[in-house]
Amino acid sequence: MKKTLHPFWFNVSPWVILGTLAILIPILTIMTIRGVQRQQASITELLREKGFAMIRSFEAAIRTGPGQPWNAFLLQKFLMETSRHADIDYVVITDRSGTIIADSDPTVIGDQYDMNLSLEKIAADLDPGWRQFVRSDGADTFEVYKSLPTVKIDLGGDAIIGQIQPPLILFIGLDTGPLSLTKTADMRHTIWMGIIFFLIGCSGIISLILAQAYRSSESSLSRMTILSDTIIDKMPIGLVLLDARKKLTTMNPAGEALLGLQMKEMLGKPLMDRLPPSWQELITGSDHAAPAQETEIEYPLGSGKTISLDMVVTRLSEEKGAFIGYLLLFRDMTEMILLRKEMAQTQRLASLGSLAAGIAHEIRNPLSSIKGFATYFREKYKDTPEDGEIAEVLIGEVERLNRVIGQLLDFARPLTMKRRDTELRGLIGHSLRMVEPQAAEKGIHIERNLPEEKLFAWIDDDKISQVLLNLYLNAFDAMEPGGLLTVSLSQPTDTMREITVSDTGRGIHRQDLPHVYDPYFTTKSSGTGLGLAIVHRIVEAHNGHVHIRSEEEEGTSVTILLPAEEAFQTSKRKGKDS
Repeated sequence: MKKTLHPFWFNVSPWVILGTLAILIPILTIMTIRGVQRQQASITELLREKGFAMIRSFEAAIRTGPGQPWNAFLLQKFLMETSRHADIDYVVITDRSGTIIADSDPTVIGDQYDMNLSLEKIAADLDPGWRQFVRSDGADTFEVYKSLPTVKIDLGGDAIIGQIQPPLILFIGLDTGPLSLTKTADMRHTIWMGIIFFLIGCSGIISLILAQAYRSSESSLSRMTILSDTIIDKMPIGLVLLDARKKLTTMNPAGEALLGLQMKEMLGKPLMDRLPPSWQELITGSDHAAPAQETEIEYPLGSGKTISLDMVVTRLSEEKGAFIGYLLLFRDMTEMILLRKEMAQTQRLASLGSLAAGIAHEIRNPLSSIKGFATYFREKYKDTPEDGEIAEVLIGEVERLNRVIGQLLDFARPLTMKRRDTELRGLIGHSLRMVEPQAAEKGIHIERNLPEEKLFAWIDDDKISQVLLNLYLNAFDAMEPGGLLTVSLSQPTDTMREITVSDTGRGIHRQDLPHVYDPYFTTKSSGTGLGLAIVHRIVEAHNGHVHIRSEEEEGTSVTILLPAEEAFQTSKRKGKDS
């Protein structure tokens, strides 16, 4: 099932968003309210200080006076002049009973000042006070007041006779309109700042979440990249990625080794020009075929050798279906094909062995009778040379046939292995000494490539000697006088030993190579065709391998791989070395 990638917001838990809001909203609300309260306190303090300053100014003006005692006219005029200031709403002077003695509005003189205050307490208090209230006309007023204990005013007139004795009470009403506008603007500014801080806070938290998600995604991507690169680099099969224009984007080391190309030289270049036509047809054909194609295909190497590759070609597309390139996966099937052939050959040899065993038993008994009669006639007609010679030939052919049947039985009979830890250099030397007379007789030189150190193998030395003798004799038959037989011994790995027998003979035809292990297959006029079949069977019984390389008129090389004993005791080996 194809996995759909969701945007980041769909992967954020709703509880994270709710928690963010639950933290930011109360904090910013409290900050906004406290800001408004601080602004309110600041405006109140400003009005209070302003009002108290006016009261002090009024007191100073009353004390200094105009050069003559204050009377009602002068006081009234002073109040009216004072109230003309833009930030003063009214000025009122009352006695301790609340009767208005002077007012910036002359029409209310003599009325009772409605202030809902304790005049006795104000009169007794020497410090100024203040209050903020809404008047009957709906205006918001900030009022300061103070008693004037030392001020004497001569009123005169008919309404009030004589002097008004202190204390008098002064009330000044300040206009809060401009400050209210400022307060409203400041409150609006504070609210907007709260909203901005809220958005900044949300952005900050979201940025932190995004940064954490980015770091997590980057870390996950880094781990996935390292993992995928490691897998691609270490995988034993070749991998090639081509873009939509068939240019190389990726090739792993296994692919470089199999194709004989270097990624750094081919990166970003068209790879199709370097591939054989069969590959180009396979890649191009994938555009109109199934999403993935698997096939066995040949790839020619630069040395003229051709290897068989099992290849899978897949078109790559994005999630929305856009085509982005090709993926090629391939592995070398040469060894696998060889193994299949060897398995088929082993099964065929097993079947032939069973058949040969049955035939050999059926033939051997009549041969004994024929040989007995031939011997009888040779003795009976020994005085007749012609008849005796015929009987002698008959006996010789029966014996030759019996030897062939013996080889056939040896091939068909289950092998009984008597393995022991055997030093190979001595075994090879002994086998070569056995054939040195024949080599000298045919004029063939023997060359030994044996290491200085001793190499051991877990083998049946008699059986391996038989293998070596068969290979030597085959080599002698293939060479003319002056030929060279080379025997080499090496250690390709800690667990394997390698013996190679090479000759400079006429070689084996390429079409005959697949059949060299078949019983009775031979190119020699007098051969039985069982030599290499027996060699193959003995080596396979040792869990080893036989490889034959041959070129016509250039010679043949037979390589035998034999296992070494894995748990050999060092002390025992040292005892043999000494």
